Amino acid sequence: MKKISILILLLGVQFAFSQTTQKEEPISQPTTSAENNNIEIPAEYPGGMDALRKYILNEFNIAKIKNSGVFTSTIEFVVSTDGNIESVSSSGNDKYMNEEMERVIKSIKTKWKPAQNKGKTVRSFIKFPTTVNIQ
Repeated sequence: MKKISILILLLGVQFAFSQTTQKEEPISQPTTSAENNNIEIPAEYPGGMDALRKYILNEFNIAKIKNSGVFTSTIEFVVSTDGNIESVSSSGNDKYMNEEMERVIKSIKTKWKPAQNKGKTVRSFIKFPTTVNIQ
């Protein structure tokens, strides 16, 4: 009986420590396109995408998200020929997350380096997916 109890205990411990692992999804990269879909040099935030991510992380107010869970928001905007952000919109699975992402992007005062095509400055479209896990 003692051996059976130890065997059951050992099997129980094995199941207690086994966990299913979640597949990590790669971090999405922003995509860019021009109105004519021909950009030789895409628009660039000063300091690159790492600097943009850092800005978003610093400005994002998590307290404005009223629920918990995993939220996604895709923010879309245009970088004009003078480097300003225009036409900001968002879509995703949480209204508050979308509103906060729009607020953060609209708060960017730093001018972008505009996209270039055949030596000319052109408007470009940026699509930036974001995922936040709030516990």
